[in-house]
This record gives sequence, C-alpha cells and structure tokens, in this order.
Amino acid sequence: MNRKALVLAGIFLAIALTSPVFFYVEEISHFQSDLENLGPNLADDTQTSEYFHAVAQRHTTILAILVVIELVSVVLFAISLWFALKP
Repeated sequence: MNRKALVLAGIFLAIALTSPVFFYVEEISHFQSDLENLGPNLADDTQTSEYFHAVAQRHTTILAILVVIELVSVVLFAISLWFALKP
C-alpha cells in the first residue's frame, strides 16, 4: 500500500467534497453584497433586468468552473486511489 498516494487521494476527495460548499457560500455573500450596494439603484426595470442577466451569467461561469474542478479532482482521486491500493 502506497501511503503517499493514499494521502493524495484523501486530499483530492476533500477538494471534491468542499469545493461546491465553498463556491455556494462565496456566491451567496457576493450576491448579498451586490444587493446591499446596488439596491437603491435597481429602481428601473432596465437596470433590474440587466442586473439579473449579469447574475445569471455569473452563475453559469461559476458552474462551469465548478464542473471542471470537480471533474479534475475526482479523476485525480481515482488515479491516486488506484496507485494507493495497487499491490
């Protein structure tokens, strides 16, 4: 049993499990600070629709980044676990 590969597998598993929570917390705090700063300026329908369009684009970008991070960390987890359990 390769202990270094097993430790790496644990690290990659931790990254895969904590990254969605981290991105969720960061996005909620960013969304809340946006609403606090831009709240009085969102009186017009055009400004409101532009703001929600920007939020939707930001969510799409963050989702794409999160999918890439999850894919890479899960693949690296599987590879390092395979090396760790290889006799």
